[in-house]
Amino acid sequence: MQAPSLGVALRSAAAARRVALPAHRLGLFVLLLLCLSLAAHIWFQSERPPTLTPVSTPHGPGARLPRLTAIPAGGALLSWVEPDGAGHALRFAVLKDGRVERQGTVARGAGWFVNWADFPSVVAIRDDFWVAHWLVLHPGGAAYAYDIALAVSTDAGEHWREIGPPHRDGVAAEHGFGVLFRDADAAGLIWLDGREFTIAQADPKAGPNPDRNPDPGLGTGADTHPDPNHTHPSGKFSLRFARIYADGRLGAEEVLDDNTCTCCWPAVATLADGAVAAWRGRTEAEVRDHRLAFRHAGVWSATAELGSEGWQIAGCPVNGPAVAVAGQRLLVTWYTAAAGRPRVRAALSSDAGRTFSPALNLDVDDPLGRVAAIWLDDTHALAAWLAASSDGQTTALTARRITRTGALHAPRVLLSLPAGRDTGVPQMLRDGEEIYFAWT
Repeated sequence: MQAPSLGVALRSAAAARRVALPAHRLGLFVLLLLCLSLAAHIWFQSERPPTLTPVSTPHGPGARLPRLTAIPAGGALLSWVEPDGAGHALRFAVLKDGRVERQGTVARGAGWFVNWADFPSVVAIRDDFWVAHWLVLHPGGAAYAYDIALAVSTDAGEHWREIGPPHRDGVAAEHGFGVLFRDADAAGLIWLDGREFTIAQADPKAGPNPDRNPDPGLGTGADTHPDPNHTHPSGKFSLRFARIYADGRLGAEEVLDDNTCTCCWPAVATLADGAVAAWRGRTEAEVRDHRLAFRHAGVWSATAELGSEGWQIAGCPVNGPAVAVAGQRLLVTWYTAAAGRPRVRAALSSDAGRTFSPALNLDVDDPLGRVAAIWLDDTHALAAWLAASSDGQTTALTARRITRTGALHAPRVLLSLPAGRDTGVPQMLRDGEEIYFAWT
């Protein structure tokens, strides 16, 4: 099989051409980065197709798992994982005005856990204080026994120091789906933690463990992740939190939710005085709807329900939410298939999450989900997702503009992509008057 390559594209007001990516060649593009000039939202108000211009990135063959985060002083931070000898490396590039200003490597090694839905990250907490995370297999553990590895930099990514995992349980269990964010003078990290489930499975009274997806790599196939929780209510996954300091110290672990879905990535956005987290919860009746929690003055709020569709499914759908913040305004987007109706939905708040609008349906035409969200300005937000696959082979990366009052503009197709897992989870980030998209 030919090794995948990585391509990047940019759209700006000055762009004069459209990049054509033939459908039969899309499989060769493991990572694509696109910028889209705001240009007073002219493109979203017209019927013209998007104009995409390549941006070269310093990736190696087989690069995958892109993640985009903002740099406080401006610029975008793109990270990815690529093969490195007999192992893998976590690398990054600083992007400004659609160009790479510099690049670096956080860590490299063997025995990493590389999965299409659980992607590492490099995050600038301050201009000088950066934190990175990736995943490593737990020695002697099963296929889904892996740990979160952390590293800190106090010189904006020039040098890195590994500090170990945020979880200190030592259990050969699933620890993943981490999200790093600024938390006052430190970094915060939330992650999904399977220690309680693994401990319950060690109890002979718990019974046999149903099969989980045996492929820890980037395979193809159905997106539903068989979930062993549904036969053993005593063993649950949880959402946990810890702080990370610039000197490498780790704060105490906290449990935000003691019963969550096992492999739907959570999301976090930073507020002026804290943060908001969103994730897919779980009940003993196998209802897997989304939940929210807010962090203010160093304290997490009680969990609040989001959507409340009542989606009952005895397996993880591998489809996490997205959160975007602009001042006091919040946009949360998510996927559900409650009552057999696959939908991409959204809710808005104008008071930092104290209240939310009724849920909006962005796409009810059997979408795949894998959502992303940003604010374009104080009055308009943008949601993106993978739309329905009519042939089972391709999907459309689709975007839709939403006003602050909840009015919906027509959805626009950005690009046709393969519909399987190899496409990964699209990323979207605004940096000034550019919007970056990245996917595998």
